[in-house]
Amino acid sequence: MSRNARFISRVAPLILLDMLLAMACLLTAYIIRFGTAIESPGLLIEALRNDRWFQPYISIIIASPFIRAFTYNLFGIYDDSSLNRSAAANLLDISKAVTTGSVVLVVIAFMYRSVSEFPEFGYSRLIFGMDWILNLVCVAGLHTIVAALRNELLRRGIGYRRVAVQGAGLAAQSLLRELSEFPDRRYRIEGFIANDVPEDAPVLERGAFKHLGETSEILEIINRYNLDEVVVTNAGSLGSGLMTFVEECHKRNVLVKLSLDFYGILTQGRKLEEMGGQPVIQVNEIAIEGFARILKRLEDIVVSILLLIITFPLWVALALLIKGESPGPILFHQERVGKNGRTFKMYKFRSMYRDAEDRKGELDEDNEAEGLIFKMRDDPRVTRIGRVLRRMCLDEIPQFLNVLRGEMSIVGPRPPVPDEVARYNDRDMMRLVATPGITGLWQVNRGHRYSFEDVINWDTYYIENWSLWLDIKIMLRTIWVVLSGRGF
Repeated sequence: MSRNARFISRVAPLILLDMLLAMACLLTAYIIRFGTAIESPGLLIEALRNDRWFQPYISIIIASPFIRAFTYNLFGIYDDSSLNRSAAANLLDISKAVTTGSVVLVVIAFMYRSVSEFPEFGYSRLIFGMDWILNLVCVAGLHTIVAALRNELLRRGIGYRRVAVQGAGLAAQSLLRELSEFPDRRYRIEGFIANDVPEDAPVLERGAFKHLGETSEILEIINRYNLDEVVVTNAGSLGSGLMTFVEECHKRNVLVKLSLDFYGILTQGRKLEEMGGQPVIQVNEIAIEGFARILKRLEDIVVSILLLIITFPLWVALALLIKGESPGPILFHQERVGKNGRTFKMYKFRSMYRDAEDRKGELDEDNEAEGLIFKMRDDPRVTRIGRVLRRMCLDEIPQFLNVLRGEMSIVGPRPPVPDEVARYNDRDMMRLVATPGITGLWQVNRGHRYSFEDVINWDTYYIENWSLWLDIKIMLRTIWVVLSGRGF
């Protein structure tokens, strides 16, 4: 069974229940609002059929389940990864999804109102308010029960998948370290398969993961431990070749996955084509070229102009607050590296004291990031108003001017400073083939984890797999990051 088929078979009943709930909640809200008599289902249907004010709601009730299912999927409500999040985090995601769905429903309803055959008709705001509350309670309750049942089954050893990691290099160590710090309830890691175990690998030395044997014995190990999945991090050591190994695993009904660090395979575009009668695989993709570049530029201009108009009152208020707390300019500009290595001045509302750049060298030892980026949660150079600006991402607002000038995009890799670029290797330079952005895939997914390797992986994936829909999803998730006060 393919991954998509397994996903559909697992979530289809839940999606169907959510869709039925969506219709039931909206119908219940209407009944409560107008006090429709419910003596029996038959009489209720007859009463609604004869209620001319109910007719415009029929289309909304039919559309509601599809809108709800779409927004739930958009916010990852059906993802397996939700099992690894806390109940509070899942409830927050459900609240976001339900609220977004309600907003979309209200917009569609009031657009549809203009074509109603009743000039005096108007949708009840109370109905939409009750519908939002009912969906929030019902969906949260349903998904909490489903998650509790799945977690209990996993705790009892039912439904998890046995996994082994092939390799013991940096990619394998990074993966095992992540699994050690953030265990995934869906999987039981049996151990790792490698010829040699590095002496300077703490995650392997601690004994948290068992050394199952050498790579030459990998098929025997799969049978011995009854593995369901193997994550390959060093395909070169397989000996027989990756494709031969995949075929052998396929016979055993074992999934083969390639680590995200296996650059050139998973993080790049994959296209199977025919050339001269032979199948060939395109291993790279330039997604933001041609018409896509024009479309993305149009998106940048429209969104930037709208946001600059909406946020204009903030400019005045923030300017007074910044100037009132500490001397110095209101706007801070810094040289950054953009597309193809071109430098430009990136603007921000000033969130630090004037001597911040001079004091940076003193704080290098306190850098909380890994690799070629500097991040510090409690940076002493940041002013009080600056902390608020950063937490709410308000200091980034002036960058919409950079977007209008074509130096930046709404979504894209964050622009590095020249000192960082000077230390880039060939792979790191991939970040510079796209126009830098205000927000990006890394920021909305792992922005709280300051690993430069993560930045490269997420940025490369975005560049290789860009689409307008991907940009929309990132912008929607950015709104929630900003409202939650997490910052980037």
